[in-house]
Amino acid sequence: MNILHLTTFLQGGAGRIIYELALAQHNMGYHVTVITGKTSEPGYCNYDEYIEGLKDNGVCIYQIDSMFKRELHLNLEVAGAARDIIYKNNIDIIHAHAAIPGFVGVIARSGKRKYIPVLQTMHGWGTNKSLLHEKMDITIMNGLDQIVAVSKSDKNLLEEKGVDSEKIKVIYNGVTESNVDVGGSDETLLEIKSFKEKGFKVIGCIGTVCERKNQSLLLDVFNQIVKTHKAVCVFIGEGDLIPVLEERAAQYGVEQFVKFYGYKQNASKYLREFDCLVLPSNSEGLPLTVLEAFREKVPVIASNIPIFKEIIDDRHTGYLFKANDATSLMSILGQVLSTLKKDTNFLVEVAYGFYEKCFSTKAMIENYNNLYLDLVSR
Repeated sequence: MNILHLTTFLQGGAGRIIYELALAQHNMGYHVTVITGKTSEPGYCNYDEYIEGLKDNGVCIYQIDSMFKRELHLNLEVAGAARDIIYKNNIDIIHAHAAIPGFVGVIARSGKRKYIPVLQTMHGWGTNKSLLHEKMDITIMNGLDQIVAVSKSDKNLLEEKGVDSEKIKVIYNGVTESNVDVGGSDETLLEIKSFKEKGFKVIGCIGTVCERKNQSLLLDVFNQIVKTHKAVCVFIGEGDLIPVLEERAAQYGVEQFVKFYGYKQNASKYLREFDCLVLPSNSEGLPLTVLEAFREKVPVIASNIPIFKEIIDDRHTGYLFKANDATSLMSILGQVLSTLKKDTNFLVEVAYGFYEKCFSTKAMIENYNNLYLDLVSR
C-alpha cells in the first residue's frame, strides 16, 4: 500500500502520532510519504527530531508551504505539488491530519483514474477558531471519506458541530513502551533531581504554553500552594506565553520555585521525576502526556473537560478538578501533595493497567491499517 500523510506541521503530540504511524507503516513494508509545512509560524513549527527521524529511516518527506494558512492560492500550490507526488508514487490512500490538509488532499487526488480515499484525523478542536473557520472545517470534513476522532468526546463534539456521524470512527492514540535513557548529563534533569534531593515536591506540567492549555491557572494556584508546601513547579514545553508567566511568577515572588524549561525531546525522562502531573487545559485532543504518566506511574491531576473525564476515572486512575477553577485545583493539589505515596500507590497501578489495555501504539497502528484496507477496498 502506498500512503500519503498531509499535515500542517510535525509538532507536539499530534506530530509524534504522525511520526510513529508513518515510521511503523514504513517498517511494515508500505511506501510512506509525508508532506508538512516548510515555514514556521508563531507558535507552530516542525520538530527537528521528527523530520530527521523520518529521513534517517527512509520515509519520503517533503516540506511545502502552506497547509497551515487558510489562503486558497497557497493551498492550491501545495495541492499541485501533492498531485505530482501522488502520480509519482502511485498513492493508494491520503491521510490528512487537519481540515485544510484534508481539503488539499481532495484537490490533489482529482484527475486520477483510480479513486483515492481521503481520511482525516481530528487531533483536537482549536478553541480560537472563528465561526467562519468552524463552518469551513465542517464542510471540508463532510466531503471526506472518513473522519477519525481520537476520543469518544471528540466524536460527540464533531457530531454537535454538524459532521456526519456515519463518517466518524474513534481510534485512540497510543504511546510506546518506555525506553528513554535516564542517565547522561542532562542539565534540566539534574536540576529537577536536585530539587527532589533537597526535599521539594515536584509539580510538573508538560505541553505547549498557551491560552488553551491554561498554565496560568496552575501558576496562580502554585502561588498559594507554595505557602504551605515545600514544592517547585516545572513547565516543559515551548510557547509564546512563557515570558508573560515568568513575569507573573516574579510579581508573585516565587520565580525561584517556578521553572520554564521550554521544549524538550523525550519529555518522559522528566515526567518520571514529577511527584504529580497537572494539566489545567480548557481544551485537548487526546493528550499523550496523560498516557505517558499512566505508563510511568505518576499521579495525574487534570481539569474535568470531556476528554479528561473520558480517560481519567476520578480518584481511581487520577484526579479531576473543576475546569478553570483555582479553588478546586488548589484543594485537590494540596490533598495529593499531603498524601503522596500513601494514597496514590494503588491509583497509579490501576492507571498503568488501563494504559496497557487501551493505549498501546501497536493497537493504534493496527486500527489505522484496518481502516485503510477497508477504505481502499470499497
